[in-house]
Formats: sequence, C-alpha cells, structure tokens
Amino acid sequence: MQQFLELVSPKYLLAALRILPLIIVVVLLAPAWTFWIFLPEGRQKRVIDLMKQLIEWTKATRDETSSA
Repeated sequence: MQQFLELVSPKYLLAALRILPLIIVVVLLAPAWTFWIFLPEGRQKRVIDLMKQLIEWTKATRDETSSA
C-alpha cells in the first residue's frame, strides 16, 4: 500500500501533468506523420516547424525541472 501512495505523490503527479500536453500533441499529429508523403511541401515544413517548437518547449521544461 505504501508503494502505491508513493506513486501518487504530488512529485510524480506534477511530472505527469507536465508531460501530458506533449503526449496529446504527439497523438494528434499521428495522422500527419501517417500521410507525410502525401502532404504538400508547405505543410511538411509547418509540421517540422511545429516539432522544432515542441522540442524547444520540452528542453525548456526539462531545464526548469533540473534547476528546481
């Protein structure tokens, strides 16, 4: 029982909540990756730009976590 309570601690819940938006975005982008070869070049560039922004956001949240 104590192990379960440790898993539900606020520390782990906050870490999960921080990653949740990223997981949602990746799942919503799945159709774009599935039909990547059929996308026009402009849309491919937009998807790549979005992924670059997500990578930067993820790096920024990781830096905040390690400095706290």
